[in-house]
Amino acid sequence: MTETPKQKTPFWMRLTLFLSLAANLLIAGAVVGFLITGGPDKRADRDRTDVGSIFTKELSEEDRRTLRREFMSGLERQGRDRGAVLVDLRATLDTLRATPFDPDAFVQAMAEQSDRRARREDMGRQILAQRIASMSDRAREAYADRIEDRLDRLERRIER
Repeated sequence: MTETPKQKTPFWMRLTLFLSLAANLLIAGAVVGFLITGGPDKRADRDRTDVGSIFTKELSEEDRRTLRREFMSGLERQGRDRGAVLVDLRATLDTLRATPFDPDAFVQAMAEQSDRRARREDMGRQILAQRIASMSDRAREAYADRIEDRLDRLERRIER
């Protein structure tokens, strides 16, 4: 009895099959993600017309990085860390679960969150204004032109 040697699948074929499988999984994941979220324009938590985002998106990547650093530094100076938002939300959740439910405590917890968010937004506006004030007249004019272009595109999209 002679055994016939088992032929090994060529490397190029194994590589092709692997890449094909990877591509199919990537496409399947994208389709499932699209179906679950409704696509990029359907997300309720994204307000593309948010005024602050229009002004920050037209900054250079370096300026946006600097703004983020200054903002995080400002939060640290206020004694706020990144996990504080979760702590606030958990505290509000606790008022929601309390028996008996205390609507005034719930409203107070929500109001405190709104106040903190307003202070963060104000700090962000101040930091942005300082960054713009540090620009040369020419850089500020170019920045304004980019914002105007974005607004024009937004208007065209809204008018459709």
